Amino acid sequence: MLNKILPTKICTVLERKLNMERLYELRLRADRKVTVNYGGKFFYLTENGLSDNLHDGMEIGRQALNDIVVRASDYSLYTVNRNICSGFITVSGGVRIGIAGEYVWEEEKIKTIKNFNGLTIRIPHEIKGCAEKLAAPFTDGGFHNCLIISPPACGKTTMLRDLCRVISCQSPCNNILLIDERSEIAACSNGVPQLDVGNNVDIISNSTKAVSILHGIRSMNPHLIITDELSQNEDIEAAYTAACSGVRIIASVHASDQYDLMNKTNFDAAIKRRLFTRYAVLSDKPFIGTVSGIYDENFEKIY
Repeated sequence: MLNKILPTKICTVLERKLNMERLYELRLRADRKVTVNYGGKFFYLTENGLSDNLHDGMEIGRQALNDIVVRASDYSLYTVNRNICSGFITVSGGVRIGIAGEYVWEEEKIKTIKNFNGLTIRIPHEIKGCAEKLAAPFTDGGFHNCLIISPPACGKTTMLRDLCRVISCQSPCNNILLIDERSEIAACSNGVPQLDVGNNVDIISNSTKAVSILHGIRSMNPHLIITDELSQNEDIEAAYTAACSGVRIIASVHASDQYDLMNKTNFDAAIKRRLFTRYAVLSDKPFIGTVSGIYDENFEKIY
């Protein structure tokens, strides 16, 4: 997919000089050097591969950034403007392009983003088996309401994807509803998942979590809902509604650890009400996706 949206000179280096399985992210900034997250570390991209030296790096121009966004939108920015207003575009294969630029406002709402000056391109990876350590404590004695706590770029989406696959494959009775708001987990194309999330899984994509959770409970009768990045108050309230309806939920949140989570004001009520009975903390040490601890509803470490 990258060769359809990136400039030829960048694709040539990626394909000839790098192992794509180790490429996690590209950061493209107008009239500045291209950097890549390769194997969990950042480097400058050069014509010969990678370097720590700024002066060796390849530079990308502002027009090239605009061209990337246009190609990623299949040459129709209008059709993806809703996503652009949210700061990203997701393309085939689950590749997500974060967008920085000039925000255009109209009546206190974001109308669009223009004059793109920075793109963060995140490349999804399937690491089958990575979630097996989480599956047991998340499902012992039945499904638990679980929250994966992780800083950005520590593998939470990869973990959620494999967790969905593992739990789905445990039993035909495990009916899972996957809410994939940004089409990153299953990477559906024309409704068909491009990444393996398991057999007994129904998928709602390109809709807000709050709407999808409530609609999914009524229409799909799931035993378990899996989704990513709870952030808005309405997301948390929808998760609480699911729990009160007898549907368990596994989700993720951006935070450094359980102490950081406790300081998030919109999670105060969820913690006090013990919405979640399992918490898992991810780290990038010694490698991305490391499970540094699993905790109960009182934040007592159990694994």
